[in-house]
Amino acid sequence: MKETKKLSIGDFLRNNMAWVLLIVCCLIFGVISPNFFSFVNIINILNQNAYIIITAFGISFIMMAGEVDISVGYAISLNGVAVAILMTKFGIPVILGVILSVIFGVLICLVNMLIAYKLNLQLFMATVGTTTIFQGFAYVMTQSKTISNLPDGFKIIGQGYLGPIPIPVIITAVLFIVVSFILNKTYIGRYVFAIGGNVEAVRLAGINVFGMKLFIASIAGFMTGVGAIILSARLGSVTANMGTGLEFTIITAVLLGGVSVRGGEGRISGVVAGVLILAILSNGMQLARLDVYYQFVAKGIIMLAAIGFDVFQLKKKKKVTVKKPDGDK
Repeated sequence: MKETKKLSIGDFLRNNMAWVLLIVCCLIFGVISPNFFSFVNIINILNQNAYIIITAFGISFIMMAGEVDISVGYAISLNGVAVAILMTKFGIPVILGVILSVIFGVLICLVNMLIAYKLNLQLFMATVGTTTIFQGFAYVMTQSKTISNLPDGFKIIGQGYLGPIPIPVIITAVLFIVVSFILNKTYIGRYVFAIGGNVEAVRLAGINVFGMKLFIASIAGFMTGVGAIILSARLGSVTANMGTGLEFTIITAVLLGGVSVRGGEGRISGVVAGVLILAILSNGMQLARLDVYYQFVAKGIIMLAAIGFDVFQLKKKKKVTVKKPDGDK
């Protein structure tokens, strides 16, 4: 009984550590800055990080299924560049640009998954290569120049409000509900966790693992496309490097949010908390006028700590599994 209790506490900490840390961070900055808990500041934090949260939703699906995609930052850049060129140089309507952005996002993630499958590689290794390809295409298409003069109808997606709430925050809330429903209430969610937990068992059960991974990649691509739309619209312009480094922030946030580096575990709510923790820490370091490179160091430490905690929990589970038969005796 004692061992079971310890395991449940460990699981609770693993599933809710991000929210505990988020509350601690909020309390600290609430003491430092009395305006931290104001409605305006909270909405501003959510608005600035909406595109990261949405993209992290998609990467969460990938990582819960036991894979890692490190091309997401440059995928956002390439996506934003392609759609911006179509709208500014070819004059396509905003609604068509939005649809194409989502389609491009899906195609990019499908290409990553297909390359990994055809070459019999982990997705991580495949995206090591595609990252540079996406980066190169983005720079070639822009010729290293900024694409501005985006249509006002497009910019309102990232800069507009519905009442007191920014449109990106509303989109994030809607997608959070949708993604949570898919993971927790549908067979798709069960398959995602099952593939990440034991892919061979899923294959032996007669489930088309590759087909499911393509579907998971499509979800990730959809979120990447939406994230690219919101980022481009919020900035009002597009550059070939606007997504540079986002992959590191997103993967760190997903791990910090409790998604296991091995796959098979995680919560979308924890991922939201993970993104907000990094956002608050980054904001705090900026207020302290610390160089941006210190932020990279902090994120690296946080990522290693999240992976270390995940490995620690795995070892505890293995120990409990080994000891359990003796206890039954």
